[in-house]
Amino acid sequence: MGDKKGRVTRKSDHPVPAVPDALKERRDAFLHTFFKRGAELTDEIVHDNHRLREQIAKLEAENTALKTQVASDRAMRDLLTKIEKLETEKQRLLSAVEEKEEITGQITNRFAEVESELEAFANLYVASFQLHLSPSVPLVLRHVKELLGQLVGARSSAVYFLDVDNRRLEAIASDGIDLASVPPVSLHDGGPSGVVEAAVERALLTGVAHVSTGDAPVAPAACVPLMLGDRAVGVVVVYQLLEQKRRFLTVDRELFKLLGAHAAVALAGAYHFGRAGERIPTPAELRAITG
Repeated sequence: MGDKKGRVTRKSDHPVPAVPDALKERRDAFLHTFFKRGAELTDEIVHDNHRLREQIAKLEAENTALKTQVASDRAMRDLLTKIEKLETEKQRLLSAVEEKEEITGQITNRFAEVESELEAFANLYVASFQLHLSPSVPLVLRHVKELLGQLVGARSSAVYFLDVDNRRLEAIASDGIDLASVPPVSLHDGGPSGVVEAAVERALLTGVAHVSTGDAPVAPAACVPLMLGDRAVGVVVVYQLLEQKRRFLTVDRELFKLLGAHAAVALAGAYHFGRAGERIPTPAELRAITG
C-alpha cells in the first residue's frame, strides 16, 4: 500500500499508441499539400504585391505626369492670357502713338504754314519798304522789276504807264525783254490787236487784275493795274514765268495787290520829289494843301 501511494506515474511511462502507416501517409500527404499550397499562395501574394507595387508606381508616375501637364496647361493658359493682355496693351500703345504722330503731323504742318505766312508777310513788308524808300523813278522801277523776278518768279515783264493825251499805254520799263520791242497798247475804239494787248487794256479799264491759274500759264501770265487812289494809271505785265515756277501762289497774288496799290504812288512821289530838286515841302506848304 505504502509503495503504491509513494509511486509517481509519468507520461513517458505510458506506451505510445501505434499510428497506422496508411493514416501516416495521408497525414504526411496532407501536410505536404498544405505547406505546398501555402508556399504557392505566398508566392502568389508576393507576386501580386510586386505587381500592385508596379501598378502603384506607374499610377504615381502617371499622376505626376498629369500634375505636370495640368501645371503646364495652367501655365500655358496663364501665358496665353498674359500674351492677350500684352497684345491689348500693344494695340493701345500703337493707337496712342498713331494719335500722337497725327497730332505731331498737324502741328508740323501748321508750323510750316505759319512759317510760310511769316515769310510771305516779310516779303510783302520788304516790297512795300523798298517801294516807298526809293527817292527816284529809276530806283522805284528797279525795285518793281526785282520784286517781280525774285519774289514772283517772272522771267519777262514790263511796266506800262498811261499816256492820257494819246489814249494809250506805253512801256516805261522791262525785264527779260528789250524795252524797244514792247509795243504800246492803244485804247482807241478799234480795240487791241492781240491777246496780250487785250488783257492789258482790260486790266486798265476795269481796274481788276488778271492772274492766270493752273500750271505753266500762257502769256500774259498776269496783268496788274497800277492804281492811284481809285484811278488806274498803268499796268504791270508778267509775260512768262521761270521754268521752276509752275503757278502763282497766294503770296504772289498778295504781292500783286501790293504793287497795284503802292507802285503808282511810289512812282508819282519819286517823280515829284525829283522835279522839286529833292526838296521837302515846308510846313506852310503842307498846311496850305490840307487847308
